[in-house]
Amino acid sequence: MNKILMTLLLACFAITSQAAVEKRYVSDKLWLQVRSGPGNDFRILKAVASGTHLVYMEETEDKSYTKVKLESGIEGWVLSRFLEDEPVAKEKLILANRELDKVKAELKTLQEKNSALSSEKSNLSSDRSGLSREKKKLEKELKRIKEVSANAIQLDEKNTRLTKRNQELEIQVEALTADNARMSDNKERTFMIIGGGLIVIGIILGLVIPSMRGGRSSGGGWA
Repeated sequence: MNKILMTLLLACFAITSQAAVEKRYVSDKLWLQVRSGPGNDFRILKAVASGTHLVYMEETEDKSYTKVKLESGIEGWVLSRFLEDEPVAKEKLILANRELDKVKAELKTLQEKNSALSSEKSNLSSDRSGLSREKKKLEKELKRIKEVSANAIQLDEKNTRLTKRNQELEIQVEALTADNARMSDNKERTFMIIGGGLIVIGIILGLVIPSMRGGRSSGGGWA
């Protein structure tokens, strides 16, 4: 894994090394003298260590000396044979370690994001399970409500039938009550007629019987 990362980092660095600012690097020699001119006769301005970044400016015609610029702003001449177009092994290792640290930081960030996403996924799964249980509960409650509604409908239909039957019975009771009233009236009239007839018969008998008794007495006298 580390070898692959190192290879990728070196490849990336090889691409980025061809930037707009062309650079040169001090070779693996311990120190390199920077002189005020292209030759050993010129004054030494500074000595730079191996791996120091130098900005390339120009070269002599024989390419034995190269004019460079240091990060401090000092400009001077160094021997071209001690310069490299690419970073030396030490510099490459430093850059590789920097890139490796960067990649590790990015990897750590990705791992943290992945952990957060895993946690969120777990929470969503838990929420989904809770929703599933709630759905089953609601479905059960809905089934119960439907059953109660069905029973309520049946009861309503039964109540409607009973109400209709009660109304029919009330009508029948009213009719029987009316018939009974008529029968009572007829019975009273019958009694009145019979009573009146009996009175008339009594009166007639009261008139006839004395007459019959008187006639018999007269007949006896005649005899």
